[in-house]
Amino acid sequence: MILLSGIILVGVGGCDTRFKAEAVLSQYVMDLNRSQFFVIDSPAIIMPISLPALRDRQQKLSNFDIGLLEFLSLQQCDVGIVAGKKNSILGKVMPDSQRFLYELDIIRAIESCDIDDDALASELQLVAEKKRIELPIAFGNAIFNGEESKEFFSISNGFFPLNDTTENQQELISALNRLVDIGERLADLPNINGQVFENDLRVLMNSEYAGKLLYSLAQLTNYLSLVSGQVGTLNKEVCGAPMTYLKQQFDVHYVEKIQPYMGRLNSSAYQVLPLLNRLGELSSSFSVDMRRFLKQFSLRDEHSEWLRYQRASQMHAKQWSALFKSCSVSLR
Repeated sequence: MILLSGIILVGVGGCDTRFKAEAVLSQYVMDLNRSQFFVIDSPAIIMPISLPALRDRQQKLSNFDIGLLEFLSLQQCDVGIVAGKKNSILGKVMPDSQRFLYELDIIRAIESCDIDDDALASELQLVAEKKRIELPIAFGNAIFNGEESKEFFSISNGFFPLNDTTENQQELISALNRLVDIGERLADLPNINGQVFENDLRVLMNSEYAGKLLYSLAQLTNYLSLVSGQVGTLNKEVCGAPMTYLKQQFDVHYVEKIQPYMGRLNSSAYQVLPLLNRLGELSSSFSVDMRRFLKQFSLRDEHSEWLRYQRASQMHAKQWSALFKSCSVSLR
């Protein structure tokens, strides 16, 4: 069964680069199982929490009173013009990214509008204040609700590429930095180049990074935990010829292939995850399901996929190191 699974995975990996890392991990377990001291069942695919449905992550924003809009359209002021765009046919179906840009424009228009009617000015000021409070919601909707985020967070895109490097992530990192900068300046109503903003969201979509990372972390944690659990049961009985074989598999599969892959993944994640988590912090009013999903990327929450992976990696190294030491085998 294990052999058959390994053959299937290798075949799939040869045709689909999304799962080449799976073939490498599977071969590691399969060759260890050739030792009489190893019995690891074919690992099941572990699926992390998926991005919640749109209805469970989109937050509502307030709208202008239509009567107020009609009155404002008669004033020497841009408010009626800007708000009118939202109430047009196209405006009623504008995507969340455009709605965010609109919210910035309407607040600026309100706050720059000089109205003699004190009652109307007061009512308009309350609208601006409410919309300022809602800006983190509008920002969060723009980042996490579009088709771009659906692809960025999709776990159906497979593993983090086997030979990918941080150099291939520079466009993504630059886009994330610009988005974080916008989120940190919401109180200042930043002037945003809409084309650059939309392009940065497309960079996220095209990278498919977050979903690939999440999927990879879950599978690596699973494989490393299975191996270290088995290694932890071994004793000096394996010293000698059996250990020579096990050490060879450790070197050929883990040291030469899996460890460098994890190193590239770690290097990339240490640059991307702080920015991704910061975007989550700068947004607001997430649903319970959305907070649960994003928590998987946390660098601090002990139940996050990232920290589960870190613990599995450390335990894997610790158990092998202890076994090598008991058999007086050098790690070199």
